[in-house]
Amino acid sequence: MHTFLTAKQMIEQAKKSADIVDVDAFSEMRDKGALVIDVREPGEWQKGHVEDAAAIPRGTLEMKITEVVSDQQRPVVTYCAGGGRAALAAATLQSMGYTAAVASEAGFDDLKAAGLPCSEGD
Repeated sequence: MHTFLTAKQMIEQAKKSADIVDVDAFSEMRDKGALVIDVREPGEWQKGHVEDAAAIPRGTLEMKITEVVSDQQRPVVTYCAGGGRAALAAATLQSMGYTAAVASEAGFDDLKAAGLPCSEGD
């Protein structure tokens, strides 16, 4: 018999398997050249995003990631609005061989409040 998971349980599992970083570590990784991926939906992105981040919605990550980064050793940090999608994305990337993929525990609003350079949206 197969055990099915809720979205909350899937996020909890992803947070246990993916490395989760705080705002300071996120900022340091960004400053050192890590690829920053915003995994929110296009409408969220348009309202504002971390400068220089790549926009790859969580739902298309597996199909789009190689268009943005083919080097599976390059550090990658994902973020979203609240941490759940970022954790799912980082866990997925790790399972695809991106060994240095991590997730931000801070959402976009927290990253912006911490002073990271962000666009104000369109």
